[in-house]
Amino acid sequence: MNKFTTISTKDYIPLSHKEEYFHNKYELIQSFLEKEFGDEFANILALPQIKNREVDWHSKYKTLFKRINEFTKKEQEQILNIYWEKINTIKALSSSFHNSNSDEKKRWADLLDDVFNSNNNVVFSDGENIVLLWGWKFNASEENYIPHPVISTSEKIEDHTISESIEVDNPIPVIPTDPIVPDPTDPKIPWYILFWQWIEKTFKRFWWILLLLLILWFLLNLDTCSCNTPISYVENEHLIDDDNEDPIDDNENPIDDNENPIDDNEDPLDNNEYPEYQNDEGDNYIIIDDEEIFEGRPIPIENPEDYIFDEEEGDFEKIIPDKINIAIKRNSKEKSILNLITDLGKEYPELDVIYYNKESKLLQLKTPLEDRVRLKKEIKEKFKDLNYDLLIWDEVIFTSPNRYNQYNDPVFRDANKRWYFDAINMQEAWKITKGEKDIIIAIVDDGFDINHEDLKDNYFNPYNVYTQDSELTSPWVKIIKGNEVGLGFHGTHVAGTAAAQINNNIGTSGIAPNCRLMPIQVGSPSNGSMGMTGIIEGILYAINNGANVINLSLGKNFIGSPILNMSESEHKEIINNQNLDEEQFWIEVFEMANEENITLVLAAGNDNILAGIDAMSRSVFTINVASVDDKLRKSDFSNYSDIHTIVSAPGGDLGSGKDIYNCAPNNDYVDMSGTSMAAPIITGVVALMKSVNPNLTNKHIKDIFQTTGIKLNGNIGPLVQVDKAIKEAMTLLVKEAEEDEDLDEVDININNDDINEEVENDDNKEGNPEKDTTEEFYFFLLITIAILLLVLTLRFTFFRNK
Repeated sequence: MNKFTTISTKDYIPLSHKEEYFHNKYELIQSFLEKEFGDEFANILALPQIKNREVDWHSKYKTLFKRINEFTKKEQEQILNIYWEKINTIKALSSSFHNSNSDEKKRWADLLDDVFNSNNNVVFSDGENIVLLWGWKFNASEENYIPHPVISTSEKIEDHTISESIEVDNPIPVIPTDPIVPDPTDPKIPWYILFWQWIEKTFKRFWWILLLLLILWFLLNLDTCSCNTPISYVENEHLIDDDNEDPIDDNENPIDDNENPIDDNEDPLDNNEYPEYQNDEGDNYIIIDDEEIFEGRPIPIENPEDYIFDEEEGDFEKIIPDKINIAIKRNSKEKSILNLITDLGKEYPELDVIYYNKESKLLQLKTPLEDRVRLKKEIKEKFKDLNYDLLIWDEVIFTSPNRYNQYNDPVFRDANKRWYFDAINMQEAWKITKGEKDIIIAIVDDGFDINHEDLKDNYFNPYNVYTQDSELTSPWVKIIKGNEVGLGFHGTHVAGTAAAQINNNIGTSGIAPNCRLMPIQVGSPSNGSMGMTGIIEGILYAINNGANVINLSLGKNFIGSPILNMSESEHKEIINNQNLDEEQFWIEVFEMANEENITLVLAAGNDNILAGIDAMSRSVFTINVASVDDKLRKSDFSNYSDIHTIVSAPGGDLGSGKDIYNCAPNNDYVDMSGTSMAAPIITGVVALMKSVNPNLTNKHIKDIFQTTGIKLNGNIGPLVQVDKAIKEAMTLLVKEAEEDEDLDEVDININNDDINEEVENDDNKEGNPEKDTTEEFYFFLLITIAILLLVLTLRFTFFRNK
């Protein structure tokens, strides 16, 4: 036998009758089909073999079998014709068995109907023969549907007439009445699945009773429905945001001055030692040792060159040695970050809290250099006894991964400068869409030239995490220890690559030129360095202010780290065992974006190592982007992984002379290379896809990239093909519209009926003092009838089974 596919038993419910699994009857059914129809039918069912939690499916055919949905539409129709021809032939026999006086034939009829139910068959084919997956609830009726009848069942009945002589001369096999002992590796159906099956059967039988009750309840409550509440009444109600706080009194100001707590009537933080205050601008802050610490205002990294590598701890990243980050896991609902600040102050009065954020449940401590390692372990263990579930990690330095040379040539039409547009079929994609204004692209980066000629009209709602306002620091460049560093060059180039304007006769164009850009500066205004807390603030701002896609062309800098000299197996060991708290925190932050259907695009990094060493890139909620050069090969510098890179895009390569040409500060244009350039290309593509289909989920987007891109070598994701990705997004939208069309018509009719009925109820409200009594009488009468019918049906079912 030849194994052709495998399924997981965790994904499907096995079908059974009286605790007998259908799939345990393979040999019995196969023998029956061979006897009644010959070899052609005997091999239609695949042989299931269960091992642990998986089912291997086998067939006698040695050819390659594929699932029906992997064939073209024309091929699918041909294969399904074969399938339905055989199914109808078997159903003709089943129908004759149903009409027989033999109980054994009727049992066979029931078994055949269950086994060859198109909803629970998955069709595989090699183009000529078909083999079925069966015995589990697959819900495949739509996949197996063809719009016209395949074969006349009457013809098959004539060809295969079942005479009563079969019972004497050639009797059918007897189906064993005792439960078949299941495969020891196949677990018994859990009680909750059996309970759910019982509920499902009961609902199918008594749905009409539930419908009657629902209709009656609706009619009785039309006049008290909240939708009829007068607007004036709703407007006069007070909304209470916090169950622990009293509603705000209309006659007094809850904030008298900068030194008063948010709520004068009760302690807003459950008697925390450090209460939270609010200034006239609405900024929240706490006071520790006479210093005001504002919520969500990270402390810039003053001296990024003072980093360390803590090899004894297994850390090969550049870390700030006098800071640690502490977060409460999101599933710990009972504890707030202000509770933690208070308890830390009691246990460690000598430590300084320098940053906090209530939404992400994160704070940052300034620690003595020699105590950082000890405190990380000690705080986590000690606070378990105080019912805290904490994540603790170092403050790691992030950089903008890029490789670039600056050019003075701003000519966009140069073929050497627009090669990356051609590589991903942008010209064909722009025939479909150049993006929509209501799709917002957030760029979280070092800084931006807000006045650049190719970007200024596309900017929307800019933000600076350090000043907590829309004032972005002017770009600059300076030399530190012989290295050129700057603020705003990287962010301006990334923003232009994603959404610079088109058709304005200057510079170049972004991938989604008609979408808007939300620039979020997370680079320190003094030296351009980016710290983790600032990046988190930028992501949260984008999530809460209408971004549809967030670009993160940033990551940890491993230059000079011993990790660059390690083997791939050592890299995997680091991914599996290091920075797990930081990894979990990033996962929780990115999950917040995913819950809002916001897409996060992340540069894979430029160290030619496994993506995933940076804990930020281990989440399933991000689209990690690798880089290819002008020959469409993995860029020499690009990080790689078949797990942690979803898609690839042009990013150039060192020394190739063909990098990514786009905006630079002061109305300039430069060539830059790196996964930082590949990421905004994908960000722009996502914006175009969401422009044609706003309903796309992140899973849809990942699947589209995987199925429409060009497969590459180098252990990286497929190269994006923008026109195909947009067309697939539109196809999904059309399919959803077709599925919803009939439902919408029904909803319109129901809504019109509800409006008419509501008007009638309003007209009849007055002058009928006996209405309530009459309604209650009919309601209880209907309940009584329903209960009686239910009892009678259950008694009938019980005695019939007996």
